[in-house]
Parts: sequence; structure tokens; C-alpha cells
Amino acid sequence: MARKRVVQRAAVGVLGKHITRRSHGKCELCGSREGPALYELPPFPPDPDPDRTLMACASCRSWLEHGKVEPIRAHFLRNAAWSDEPAVRLGACRLLVLVEAPDDPWLRDTLEAVGFDPATGE
Repeated sequence: MARKRVVQRAAVGVLGKHITRRSHGKCELCGSREGPALYELPPFPPDPDPDRTLMACASCRSWLEHGKVEPIRAHFLRNAAWSDEPAVRLGACRLLVLVEAPDDPWLRDTLEAVGFDPATGE
């Protein structure tokens, strides 16, 4: 089943300064400083919301947009899933459910511990 590509809204740019300060100019999922940019997590609220927006590098944005995660590189998501920032936790958990190793104990334990509901994606 093909995933519908989510187009990011230009309006999320109003959060740029706040999110850049919060993230210290790096990807909030993996910590990379290579080309971080704002990424708003769907479904989009009426107004841009910092609790649904994170700073993500090109690799993490690609994973979020295309729904494909490289399992061997995904272990950093375990730490991101415990972030104090709601958008970072949500983004990390949405990526964790895409890892094609549902029986992997670290993956299952992380999702259960943070209380993510794969059925709703929240």
C-alpha cells in the first residue's frame, strides 16, 4: 500500500526560532547537525504547534516522509522516545513502529514503556 506524501506547511516557519533554540540547531531525533530543518508531524493542528513540530535532519525527515526506516541505524530512536519534548517522542515512536523487527525486545519494550499506541499513531 502506497503512503500518501505529507506536504509540510509553510506556516510552520513561524516556530523556527523557538524550535532552533530548543534543538540547539541539531536533529532532535538523532543529534545530527547535517541540514536540520523543521518538520511538522501530521495531522496538522489549525495553527503551528511546537508540540507537533521538531527539528529533523535529511535522513530522519526522509524516514518520516517515506515510512521506511533502516533498522540497523534506528537504535538512536530509543533515546529520542524518552525526550521531554512531545514532538520528539511522537516522531521517534512513529519511526519505531516502522522498524521491520516487531519481535525485537528493545523495540517492543521501548514502545510499551513510553505508552505509544500504534493503532492511533499517537
